[in-house]
Amino acid sequence: MLLLALVTACSEPNAPAASRHGSVLLVTLDTTRADALSCYGERTGTTPEIDALAREAVLYERAFTSAPITLTAHASMLTGLAPPRHGLRDNGLAALDPAAHTLAEAARAAGVQTAAFVGAVVLDRALGLDQGFDVYDGPPARRSSSGHPTERSAPEVIDAALAWLDKRDRARPFFVWVHLYDAHHPYTPRRALPEKSSELERYLAEVNEMDTELGRLFARMRAESLFDRTLVCVTADHGEAFGEHKELTHGAFCWNTTLHVPLVIRRPGGERAGEHTRELVSVVDVAPTLAEALGATLAPDIDGRSLLAPRAEGERGAYFESYAGYLAFGWSPIAGWIDEQGKYVHSSRPELYDLALDPEEQHDLVAERSPGALERFRRAIASVVARPALTGRSGGIDDELRAGIQGLGYAAFDATGGAFPDPLEPGQRPSPHAMVGAWRESLLTQELMNRGRNDEAAQALRRLLASDPGNFFLRSQLASALIRLGQHAEAMDTLRPLLEAPRVPPQILYKLGVCALRLGRREEAAGFMARAVELAPDEARYRAKLEQIRSGAPGRVEDE
Repeated sequence: MLLLALVTACSEPNAPAASRHGSVLLVTLDTTRADALSCYGERTGTTPEIDALAREAVLYERAFTSAPITLTAHASMLTGLAPPRHGLRDNGLAALDPAAHTLAEAARAAGVQTAAFVGAVVLDRALGLDQGFDVYDGPPARRSSSGHPTERSAPEVIDAALAWLDKRDRARPFFVWVHLYDAHHPYTPRRALPEKSSELERYLAEVNEMDTELGRLFARMRAESLFDRTLVCVTADHGEAFGEHKELTHGAFCWNTTLHVPLVIRRPGGERAGEHTRELVSVVDVAPTLAEALGATLAPDIDGRSLLAPRAEGERGAYFESYAGYLAFGWSPIAGWIDEQGKYVHSSRPELYDLALDPEEQHDLVAERSPGALERFRRAIASVVARPALTGRSGGIDDELRAGIQGLGYAAFDATGGAFPDPLEPGQRPSPHAMVGAWRESLLTQELMNRGRNDEAAQALRRLLASDPGNFFLRSQLASALIRLGQHAEAMDTLRPLLEAPRVPPQILYKLGVCALRLGRREEAAGFMARAVELAPDEARYRAKLEQIRSGAPGRVEDE
């Protein structure tokens, strides 16, 4: 997600004191890898609006996200905290703790008007990032009756932001966040492309279309002379993979195709314009950098630091993680550390890469380095995990919102009950990076099911599950294929191990209820369905099926 922050000074002599520090416009472009921006030199003409900005800015060549996950990374950007401290380890599982002190809250306390315009339900206000925003405008959290997806296009988001700018209080500074989701999979650019265009070509076309919409926003800013004294910060929540290391899209793995993000900072007056720096930075630095520009105050113990301040002495590193594979598939968590000595990836199968000599991460150095060399990386990870975390309880997410997030392609599946192990805790779960081939095969089974080839999908899923029996996602997928094939007894046997999990997702209970009903075990079906309704009382489909079972009325049984 590409994040652009614009800071501009107000000139009214009687404005609040905060106005001396300026305003901030934050634009986030979802799923935008660093080399998708043509200012990073890999391709030409993809992002002319951002390229023009970069010519007046400092470009950071080594910027990294805290997690290749939209909600997790955005929480780090808006709080300055690493994921173990803000607690949002994946999309759609919980809301940001109300005890968090966000950039928007700090800005509002400094007399700044605040507004957010987001493009997808994955950042819905119920997930807590609305803390401190006077206005938090996004798509509906639930699909409409016609099945309209819970996202909106860049033109719609930019239109809403421009309308707010027209009505803002011009005597006060502002903090506005604009989030554009268009580049997220599936890649469906609005303009026509040749029929045989590749996934990458369609993706880059969507990045270009977002850049074009930013041009409208920038033009308005220039027309009001808001660029005269401007700080612009451009970064991303994560990148996107197109087959590197066999990975597609993003989330469960931690290679630099999804960890390396763009970061461009245009300072007031164009100071250091055109400079490229190798300084190592992280998305946790966004909040303190923008807070300093706003004249706002964040908590003193955050993980990030302001990039407007003089560079600190000593070596610095960047923490990253992904619990997506642990939550959805039952794999080992990933946590890691990048510094001048290399990139260490900790899981049940640790990895170490020399990014200077091996930027594509092809040669694992773990076997070639001493235990002491690896231990220093583990100490750095442990130091982040040991810092005080938010103490309040994260809010639960209702099942309809979770379904909307799943409709965008996210798993949002947690059978652990929110019990996140220490990333350095020893364990025997499979390493995500060792499972990427099987993971890619599981994606192909979903394609088979989408095409109605459920028997082929079931055969492949049985084989994958035999080698990875703890994989929650594979069990759920296999059960869905079996239900479609009418093989309800085997579907129930496949799902029953999930009943031992600390948290049984209501959709699993629903599937078990469907199977029991098909097998003529109405009382057992009612029990499963009643538990599903208890966990997700707002899910109309669950309530309707429970009423059907209890009344004995005939009716179509949903597949899933």
